[in-house]
Amino acid sequence: MFAILERLCLALRRVVSGVVILLFTVMMISVLVQVGGRYVFNYSIAQATEIATFSQIWLVLMGAGVAVAKGQHVAIDMLPAQLPLPMARVALIAIALVITAFLAALAWGSLPLLKMGSFQSSPALRMPMKYVYLCLPFGAGYMVLELLLSVIQRWDNPFPPPEPDAEEAL
Repeated sequence: MFAILERLCLALRRVVSGVVILLFTVMMISVLVQVGGRYVFNYSIAQATEIATFSQIWLVLMGAGVAVAKGQHVAIDMLPAQLPLPMARVALIAIALVITAFLAALAWGSLPLLKMGSFQSSPALRMPMKYVYLCLPFGAGYMVLELLLSVIQRWDNPFPPPEPDAEEAL
């Protein structure tokens, strides 16, 4: 079961990481087009603004899942790191449950937005807003999946000391 979850997450990480890179590229190009249109041609391109905004919204939610996968979220773990193994495991599970509850509330709270987004469209692109709002449940689901895998992987050592980056080691 664990091996299947790990393989699924690994494949999903590659896809999501590729999407994050693509979204960042699209966002940067649309911002450059917007700046160029505004300062070179003295014309504001509304579509470029919306593309940059929607790309950034998706980028944040997908990037948060990638950060969970790499353990790069801000965390204060001085106290749990001092606990004995059984208590550290309890702390790990408690923290994961609180995060999961928050992400479930985020996904649940996005359902009315998705309904409303079916009838709304963006001003410049005329795109249904449900596609923009869809990042909320998708991002929350991906983060929960990565969180579950993280709890399983960290079971033997719930709060390891931070590893230095390759740049710090130099």
